[in-house]
Parts: sequence; C-alpha cells; structure tokens
Amino acid sequence: MFQFLRLQTLVSIFVLGAPLATMGQTIVGTQPTNKRPVLEQFGGIYCVYCPHGHEIIQELEEALGDRIVLLNYQVGPYANPLGNDPDLGSDYGEMLQTQSQLSGYPAATINRHNFPGLEQNLPGSTAVGRADWTEAVSEILQQPAPVNIAAQASLNITTHQLDIYLEYYYTAPAANPANRLHVGITQNNVLAPQHGGNVGNYYLHQHLLREFITGPEGHIISNTGTGAYGSLTYSVTLPNDYRGVWLDPVNVELVVFITENGQEVLNGISACPTLNSAVGNDVNLLAIIADSDICDDVFGAEILFRNDGNQPLTSCQIRYGIAGGESNELAWTGELLPLAEAQLNLPLVATLPGMASNDYFIEITNPNTATDPTDYNNARTHHFTLAPQVNTTELELAIRTDQYGYELYWEIIDAAGTIHASGGNLVVAATNGGAQLAAPGDPGAYPSQSYILVPISLPGAGCYQLRVYDDYADGLCCLYGNGFYRLRLPGEQPFLEGGSFGALATHYFAVDGAVTATVVPNTYQDLVIFPNPVRAGAPLQFSWPTPPPPAFSWRLHAASGQLVATGNQEKLPATQGLPAGYYLLTLLVDNHRLNFSLVVQP
Repeated sequence: MFQFLRLQTLVSIFVLGAPLATMGQTIVGTQPTNKRPVLEQFGGIYCVYCPHGHEIIQELEEALGDRIVLLNYQVGPYANPLGNDPDLGSDYGEMLQTQSQLSGYPAATINRHNFPGLEQNLPGSTAVGRADWTEAVSEILQQPAPVNIAAQASLNITTHQLDIYLEYYYTAPAANPANRLHVGITQNNVLAPQHGGNVGNYYLHQHLLREFITGPEGHIISNTGTGAYGSLTYSVTLPNDYRGVWLDPVNVELVVFITENGQEVLNGISACPTLNSAVGNDVNLLAIIADSDICDDVFGAEILFRNDGNQPLTSCQIRYGIAGGESNELAWTGELLPLAEAQLNLPLVATLPGMASNDYFIEITNPNTATDPTDYNNARTHHFTLAPQVNTTELELAIRTDQYGYELYWEIIDAAGTIHASGGNLVVAATNGGAQLAAPGDPGAYPSQSYILVPISLPGAGCYQLRVYDDYADGLCCLYGNGFYRLRLPGEQPFLEGGSFGALATHYFAVDGAVTATVVPNTYQDLVIFPNPVRAGAPLQFSWPTPPPPAFSWRLHAASGQLVATGNQEKLPATQGLPAGYYLLTLLVDNHRLNFSLVVQP
C-alpha cells in the first residue's frame, strides 16, 4: 500500500502565499532538457495485481521525484463498483484505455509512446505491462524534450477556488506541429477498497485522475516552432465530489503535459497548489474507520479529522450513534494546527437487536465553538451488517458453478483464522482469487455448471466467516452462467447467499448467538456501576436495586472494539493496568443485555 503523502512534500515546490505570475516569460526555462516520463496507469479496485503495479510506481516516484508525472485511471471491468463500493472512475479512462490497446490490468502507457518489443498487446500499441514499466521510463528519460513546461497554482480549501498559471517554451521545433496542452486534476490518499491490498476498505489510492479541465481534446497550441512561447491562466471552482467520492483539496495535484494531437507526449510536469483557507474555524471529517460486518453486539469506530481553518483547532463537538438508536455526544479538546490531522477512537455503542443492516453516523461540528462554514464535510455514515445467528453447528453449503467451475474456492474460518471447512480449487486457495492461473485439472477443482452440496460440521459456538474466491474475479454470476452459493441449515432456507462478486466475497455468521431478548426488566433498569469515572486500579462495584441475581456474566470492551476481559458474578471487572479511556461494560443477566459506558482515568 502507498505511504500517506505528507503536506510538506506536496507544497514544497511553491512558497506559501506567493502570488501567481501574470505576464511575460517568468517561470518556464528556456534551455533544452530531457523529457519527463508521463506514466498513465489503468486498473481497478478489483484488480488483484494492481497493488504490485502501485509498488513499482512508488519505487519510480521515490527514485525520480518530480522528474516523473503520474496518473491513475480506474477503468474497465475491475473498476465497476459493486454494492456500496465507491466509483473511482472518470470521464476519460475508457477513451484512453481504448487508445492504448491494452490487453490486461494493470497496464500503463509511458508518454503514450510505442516501445517495440515491450507492447502488452499488438505491435504498434502503446500499453505496457507492469514488468516493463521501469525499462520504458528509463528510455523516455534519455530523450530530449522539444518543449519546457512550468506551472504554479493556488487553491482555497474552503471555497475550492483553483487558480492556475502556466507557461510553455519550445527549445526545438515540434516534429508534428499539431500540439495540444492537457491540464489534469489528480487526488492522492483516496481511501477505498483494493483487492490484493490486504487492508480491506482502507487502501490509499494515489494520483487518481478526477478531471481534465482542458477536456478530452486538450488546448490547441498554434505555434510550435523554436522559441515559441505561450502562457495560459485557468480559474475554476472544483466540485465537492466526483461520482460521489469526496474531493479533498489538501490532496489535489496538477498534471500538465503536451501531446502530438493527443498521442505522443512531448513533455509533462506535476505540481501541487499553494493552499490557503478563507476561514479561521473549520473542521473536516475525513474518514470513519470501522468493520463492515460484525458478530458482536457492540460496535466501535475510529474517526480521522483535520483542521481546515487557518487558526489552531482546540475543540469541537462529535455526535455519533446507530441510525434508529440513541445519539451520543462527545466533546473533543486538544490542539490541531492548520491542516493537521487527528485520529480518535469513539466509545462503543450497543447494536440494535434484530437489525441486520445498520448505518453508523458521525457528525463533527462547532470548531472552537464557532459555526462550521463547510458543513458538507462534517458528517459521514458507515454501513455495517450484523452477522446472522444460527443455533446449530451442523450446516450445509449449496453451490451452483458457472461455466468455469474450476475458478472457485471457498472456506469457513473462525476468529483466529483457522479453516474448519473448505472446497474447490486449491490453486485458487493459494493465490487468494483474481490471479487467473486456475485450470480444470487443478486439485480440488469443481466441474462447470454443476450443483454441489457440501455438509459442514463446525466445532462449536463462535464467530465464523465464509470466504468465497474466484480466480477470474468475475464471481459466479452473471457473465458466464447464473451460479450461486447458499449457506443454510440442512434442508432450510439460506441465511447467507450470493453469486455476483469480484475476486472475493466474505460473510460473517455466528453460531449460538448469545442474547436475543430486547426488553430489560424493570428489576435491572436502575442498576448503577460506580465509581464512574474510575481511576485505574480502583475497584468497580455494582449497586443492584434488588438483591443481585444468582448468576450473571460480563464483558469489557475497549473503545477500539477489542474484548479486554470477561467474567461473572464471582469475578467483577478489575481496572488495574487499564489504559485511560472509554470502555463499554456489558452485563448478561437472564438472557438480557445491559450496557454501561465506563470511563477509566489515569
């Protein structure tokens, strides 16, 4: 996974607050230089080999710095979002991948140049496979550039007003005088899923193309002879989002390059705008980091927020909870300098019994007790599901394979990752899906277009996960047949099922779910836990309104969701060694659940 690009790296080209040049040749060089490689990558969030391509790109970026220009197009079948996954695509990827004549993903063009012997597809095409990117980049670095480019820009992170000034100068005549200038907007550090990235929904996508402000054709340059000079100014207001994916102005980057009529890239640059804020107090909720599928009866989340004001952020209000349940309030205090970020684990909340599908909400407001001027980035929701619960360890999995049954592998694992049941192609098991290496003769491979019923016996109660892999990353349905998988009690309706997915589908389920009652008797409603807050090391006590029940059990969770301790009426919670922070104490009494927020002080 890419490393997070820090602000000082992004803005080091320009001096904060420097005015834009407005007239005459002032920022572009006039001496001949070699070309900068412009690497345009094509991939998608379901492309299992794309993270390896990202690693190659990161190595090139670390070695070359600003001598390489990078763009990332999410396009093709591996980029089409499924379910609640985000759409990271743009209006330009399809056109450019067609132009490249690529034959697989990930692929890239380097200066849209043809490299004989390195073509991913037909001779004369420009797409290059990832194994040859470094060689192609090295070749471009040795070529003289007929034109130099320079740019500077400023971006107001409050209003999204972007002002760009750029210049170009031809040190030699262009071989093809039909030249076009292209100005693109890319974004770094976009949190989204990525198959093969091993971080679930929280992979950081870099150099993601959001828009070409010069459109698909670019700006026509009329004079391309030696000594030809030109300057252009652009002033645009960037939207709050592209295709529902928020635009974060702090992570915006500019790419500028000149082509021969949209094909051969003569030279290019990348630059990051000087950032400024129009307001003193502005807080931005960047992300909710949490599970999407849980077995437990409590839910926890971590938030990432940033000070987008031009004054230090010392306080804000946070409202959070599960839609349909209680709303909780938390006052945050601290000190965040402008554009600094903070992470915060919120206290756990009890899930809503009987609600399989849930939306967890967070709203962050009142920066420094002031009204936030950009309320569109103050609230987010996170969808999660409660795992279905069954009361038996004896199950069965029904499978209908598609026309390529040998591409399938499945397994059921417990919370520790131990496999308790599995079936299908063992080659796919070893590659985690999407590798496109499976064959009909592989060990364990299922026949095509067949119905398979597998009895399953699990060792006992607990949280389990069904994982279904597909070698071609196109699932079981519906391109090559109407396949499916259905997990159920023998002879009954399925409690988990699917068929349309990419390289991997995952589902949690619980065996012998513990608590089902939803109404807490009045006998227990006045129970008090004290002292609360409690200092670490001090004993906790329960004050029951009636004689205590003869038996009860309890669980203590940290704010991160981690189970810290369990016990019963003979062993009450101990606070020795507990780090200061928020905890959730859950009591299970007569099949009823009682939840208490607990604060441990140092």
